[in-house]
Amino acid sequence: MRGKIDDEKVLEAEIVTGKRSPAKYNKLSKGMTYMQIKSQTEKAMQVENTSAIQGLAMSNQAAVSSALSSKEGVQMLGRRAAAGDDTAPNIFFMLRNRLSEEYRPIFKRLARRSIIKVSKGITGRGLRGKVLTKTEYYPGVEEFDDEETLENFMESRILTYEDIVAIERRDKTKSGVLIFDTSGSLYGGKFVTAALAVAVMAYHLAHDNFAIVLFNTKAYLIKRAHEKVDIDELVNRILDSESAGYTNINEALELAGIELAKMKGKNKFAILVSDGVFNKGGDPRRQLFRFPKLHILGLPSKHDWGRRLSMDMVRKTRGRFSMVSSHADVPDALMNLLRHT
Repeated sequence: MRGKIDDEKVLEAEIVTGKRSPAKYNKLSKGMTYMQIKSQTEKAMQVENTSAIQGLAMSNQAAVSSALSSKEGVQMLGRRAAAGDDTAPNIFFMLRNRLSEEYRPIFKRLARRSIIKVSKGITGRGLRGKVLTKTEYYPGVEEFDDEETLENFMESRILTYEDIVAIERRDKTKSGVLIFDTSGSLYGGKFVTAALAVAVMAYHLAHDNFAIVLFNTKAYLIKRAHEKVDIDELVNRILDSESAGYTNINEALELAGIELAKMKGKNKFAILVSDGVFNKGGDPRRQLFRFPKLHILGLPSKHDWGRRLSMDMVRKTRGRFSMVSSHADVPDALMNLLRHT
């Protein structure tokens, strides 16, 4: 009995200190009862140690869900969402199957608020690419094609407004598909990243055409080409998505390619976010004919053959490949890629 009391004191001290990873808190709480986990969660709520709350949820989702399903829990998550961190969506994905009908929509709304706030900050740092377009002169234009204007003058020796070739900088139009790997997401971490990535894509391509595909054992179309969906609904669709253990890149590329074919324009592309390690559906390279350009953001993996496969796919489609060191880096890496696509 004394040993259990000492364990609780050690865990409580670590919670107050607030410098441990979720995995460490999970290890410290192993073997504790429902009531002990709930009590420790309430202590973590008081000091807003969200890392401890996530670690405790790994040990007992029901106990943590019970503690957070309160006025204090909602207020704490509301503050974290307003601060623009990923606490609310992480906790939502960990506990969504344990939340009551009363609290699930509340936690979902806080998760969505957090995702939108973070994604707005990321897209605000990424300017749209510009293309130079020649046009007729009009009052207020600031740039000109000097060589072509001079040629027109040399032909007639009289310079009129019709001879002046102006240049406009216009936003580059784009048509793209985001393909996101959510396989093996035990605690929902990939879904949080996917939700942020989808929001970044939606904000950046708000006036363009895009589609979204999530995949694990099967591929799921989250947004179709030409479909008009507001950002709240898009994020909701991610928050309602289910996880599975297998990785079917082949089916995901097939579905994405079909949607991309429905889009018009010269600047068509797809972006795959995955470690490239497939274990269902067969070799995805059979689908590469569908893509004029396929970019890949490589997720960390213990299997180097997934990275080699990804590099082969981008080489064959004239795309770009870049690795991220963690899932947290994906939204910014995606924004950087979109800026230069």
